[in-house]
Amino acid sequence: MNANDEHLQKLLDAYFEGTLDEQSRQDLDQCLTSSAQAREVFWERAALEGSLESWAEKSRGESLAFPVPVARPNFAWKRHLPAISGWAAAAALMFAWIIQSRQEKAAEVSGLAEERVAQDSGSAAASVDEDTPVAYLSRVSGVTSDGRILPGKSLGAGREVSFREGILELDFFSGARVSIQGPARFIPESDMRLTIAEGNVQVDVPDSAKGFVLKLPDGTITDFGTSFEAVVGREGTSRLQVSRGEIELLDSKHGGVARRIVEGEAFSLAESGASRKIDYRPMVVKSSLDERSAMEREQQTERWDEMCREIAADPTTLVHFRFLPEEEGSREIVNRAQGPNSPRTGTVIAAEWARGRWEGKPALAFHNPADRVRVDIPGEYPEVTYVAWVKADGLPRRYNGIFLSEYGVPGEAHWQLSPEGSFRFGVRPKEQRRDWSFHRAFSEPVLLPVDFGTWRMLATTYDSGRREVIHYVDGAEVHRSAIEDSIPLRFGRATLGNFFDPAPADHAGPGLGEEWSFRNWSGAIDEFLLYSRVLDGKEISRLHEAGSGGVTRRF
Repeated sequence: MNANDEHLQKLLDAYFEGTLDEQSRQDLDQCLTSSAQAREVFWERAALEGSLESWAEKSRGESLAFPVPVARPNFAWKRHLPAISGWAAAAALMFAWIIQSRQEKAAEVSGLAEERVAQDSGSAAASVDEDTPVAYLSRVSGVTSDGRILPGKSLGAGREVSFREGILELDFFSGARVSIQGPARFIPESDMRLTIAEGNVQVDVPDSAKGFVLKLPDGTITDFGTSFEAVVGREGTSRLQVSRGEIELLDSKHGGVARRIVEGEAFSLAESGASRKIDYRPMVVKSSLDERSAMEREQQTERWDEMCREIAADPTTLVHFRFLPEEEGSREIVNRAQGPNSPRTGTVIAAEWARGRWEGKPALAFHNPADRVRVDIPGEYPEVTYVAWVKADGLPRRYNGIFLSEYGVPGEAHWQLSPEGSFRFGVRPKEQRRDWSFHRAFSEPVLLPVDFGTWRMLATTYDSGRREVIHYVDGAEVHRSAIEDSIPLRFGRATLGNFFDPAPADHAGPGLGEEWSFRNWSGAIDEFLLYSRVLDGKEISRLHEAGSGGVTRRF
């Protein structure tokens, strides 16, 4: 082979590898324009490339992921095509088909394969800071765990989640949806990657999440926008199957062999040796979740209805707003309490109706400064218990109001949260020198950003005789404070989900400004209870278990 032949081969290598630079393009253009022999070598090379690709696909049963080709240069020698012999023209057509087919495959597959390789190698581009939220729990059914697994809860990257039984559904921020049946252990690594150590898994990947990766104990799956299932146990992955579309399996346990698995195919990776093809068998993780969720909603409603009958029979219940389906859309909500000082109704102002803490259960959403419920509660109360199921979408204000008394009444009380998620409970002193001076019972942060979007039962008891305030979250005590004075509480024309001060400019403390007046809750409230006595810890725990469908755990 002479120097010219070697130079041509190098140019052709670069062309078919997609690495041809501008100078090399001009050189190849000159060679093909000036030499019929060079053009013949080109067509032979094109036919060889196509044959190799076809043979590889048929013999290995998979599609190869080629690099995305660079834009092919517009060679001047193409003007000579009419003069090329008949077989060469046919080769040209065949080569054009090869290039087009390769480009179409590359556009779909190459980026996904490259992303998988980058993630497996721990590249910086694929990494996500630990604890960065990457998914949230969209549904939870029958889950038992030592941790707090709540619907709506965000999951941080790199944090293992485990549960003994039940089913949950994860919505990743990429759009991928994963249903997992316990016993299970998994780690969401990023919005595009999940590591599963144990559990039955069903994965649905839309177009927005193409390239989603599921890391198994014995392999890595890259999804191309499909649905697939896996059964992962202590012995490995006993079943991996595709119900729609296709996936790529990199079998790390048995030599790192890449395989395409298409719709209706199933394999087992749990045994020694190469992966073994098995019969496809439909899995019911997601359908089981649907069925269990429907049954649990019915049981939850019955359980809470029974508790509400007890609440209504308690003469110390001052207010109970249930937010029932028949009230949805109305400006009036009925107070289900029947005590002597219980108001008949509350008035919804601007707040919109929304989904409550389970499907079919309404709630009120609070987003704007005007959103609130007003209720007039006469009387004076030495003992009080507040209970509310709340969902925080955020805590953007200095004071995020849950329930606050009418401004200026003796014994005015504020039940609210701080931006850090701490209880901020305050009572106006008997003798005060400043409008903004209150006796305080503040807690440590109890509602963190990771809890945003979840329904939590908050409760606070106030005992003026003991001068004691106790805060609860989900039925468990989280903070206990001594109050400075013995002051009976008064509510007057109180506000749920906000605060009203008729003259804020005269009353706000230094530097507060609008933060004094605008205290609307950001999220939703579903169920509000006010008692004229102190409920003990067991009673509050019972309320949580009946109204949340879960067992009270130590916070």
